[in-house]
Amino acid sequence: MTREECILFYEKRVATFKASLAEQKKNINLISNLRLLTAVGFLGALYFGFSTTYFFYAAFVLLVLFVVLVQRHAKLYAEKVHTENLLNINLAEGRALTGDISGFAPGIEFIDGHHPYSHDLDIFGEGSLFQAVNRCNTLDGKKQMALRLSTPLASAEDIAAHQQAVRELAGNTNFRQHFQAAGKEIDEQARDRAELLEWLRQPSFLFDKSFFGVLLVVVPAITVGAILGAFFFPVLKTIAIVLSLSQWAFLGLYIKRVNVFHDYISRKKNILEKYAHLLHYLQPEKFDSPLLQNLSAQAKDADVKVKALAGLVSSLNARLNAMTNLLVNSTLLYDLQFVYRLEKWKADNASNLKMWLDVICETEMLCSMGTFAFNHPSFTYPAIHTQLSIETERMGHPLIPESECVPNSVTLGQGPSVLIITGANMAGKSTFLRTIGVNLVLALSGGPVCATTFRCPVIGLRSGMRTADSLKDHQSYFYAELNRLKTIMDELRSDKPLFILLDEILKGTNSTDKQAGSIALVKQLIPHPCLALIATHDLALGELETEYPTHVKNFCFEATIENDQLSFDYKLKPGLAQKMNATFLMKKMGIIPKD
Repeated sequence: MTREECILFYEKRVATFKASLAEQKKNINLISNLRLLTAVGFLGALYFGFSTTYFFYAAFVLLVLFVVLVQRHAKLYAEKVHTENLLNINLAEGRALTGDISGFAPGIEFIDGHHPYSHDLDIFGEGSLFQAVNRCNTLDGKKQMALRLSTPLASAEDIAAHQQAVRELAGNTNFRQHFQAAGKEIDEQARDRAELLEWLRQPSFLFDKSFFGVLLVVVPAITVGAILGAFFFPVLKTIAIVLSLSQWAFLGLYIKRVNVFHDYISRKKNILEKYAHLLHYLQPEKFDSPLLQNLSAQAKDADVKVKALAGLVSSLNARLNAMTNLLVNSTLLYDLQFVYRLEKWKADNASNLKMWLDVICETEMLCSMGTFAFNHPSFTYPAIHTQLSIETERMGHPLIPESECVPNSVTLGQGPSVLIITGANMAGKSTFLRTIGVNLVLALSGGPVCATTFRCPVIGLRSGMRTADSLKDHQSYFYAELNRLKTIMDELRSDKPLFILLDEILKGTNSTDKQAGSIALVKQLIPHPCLALIATHDLALGELETEYPTHVKNFCFEATIENDQLSFDYKLKPGLAQKMNATFLMKKMGIIPKD
């Protein structure tokens, strides 16, 4: 499938969901009108029933019909919301294929200037890789996506398993989009998951007492029996009153703990129903990928059990209605009944709830990668090998539009392990470093890369491209850069293999000192297990190729000045750059006088 075919695919789905939405709105209006007519008919039948008994029977039928219509309306409305989400998903994906990803979360909250590479490579923030890839809707799903992009998978086997899952999901648009649409229905608060898990850890105060199981059956049964018997045997009236009051007295012994218990769980009904809805979509799917099969197996019956938990919470919430509270706690020990049932649910399922929530997060993350793969049919899945080398053919930056992207090929490690990249300002040095860095992040996350061929090992990625000073940490720019370089060297000296991207290092000192320090640093890299790309304007670093011909290789990006116009081809070429453009641009802009 080509990019144009992908756009057409989304346009067709948009048309389909628009038609479905129009039909659903029509049905909702019809049901609303029928519901209104039924309510009016019920009131009329009730009125005439006082003069003609048969109207009471009609009123009962109309009441049942009204309840059915209310339930039907709620179901249709839920379907409409889901369809609206599906429509918006396809509209957003269509825009994304034209380069507009502004409708997706940028992940600003995950920006970390101290991370080994994410800040330098624009992994998070506006126009970032996260914004292009992420389709997670739960808060923890987004965290899982952020973690995957900032922490490589641990082994080639893990990466292969994720690639297989992503491939399968890329071909299953219906599942991906329905799962995403269900996620969009979640109105999740920051503390919802933490509070649920904290509730699971709270000790039971009813369920662990065996006599409560009997008490909660026997006492309500005797009380209800006494109340019903009082209609026939007046002597039972006093007993019924005593039993009802005793229920309130017994509840009073636990009321503080019941209130605390309820306060923790009471606001979780809606979020639990949404979690159950998400888990429901995993049940009928038959996956081929072992990773997806495992997630589906972990979620078996989870939707039913989580929905049951939501139902128990909803039932306990009935105590908030004063009249209902008075009735049911006088006859059924209602509060204690549902605290007991909730504690029983907790005892049966506490060990699984966190796993079920993790399944949702992992599935969201894999669906995000699947959508990214579907939207980029020309991308390829990388080969993960054990050699300390990276080989790419026709590699481009995954976020640059295909019509503007200039691909390049490069190999390092099979021969030279340090590449010195020289070139004029704006010629493409920094973009090239980010291109290979971002593709490596995708490769080690189990996703496809923007290249026709990409081979790499599982390797730590480190960069020094956008180091900043910090008033908070009392660090100057130069000291912050030195700290970054020290961290890299400390890891190398512990024999940890690294892929290193450095852009114009030691900018915070004079040119002589910068040159000497840069040369010394490159020499320090050579004996260690690393691959390095170093972009620089300093042509003196190119002399290292002569001194270390088996380890260092020069490449460049050249600028062309013709007819007083500056242009770039953004093609990586062997050798040192021969043309610089700073003086030309300063003259062109009138900063300095022309000769």
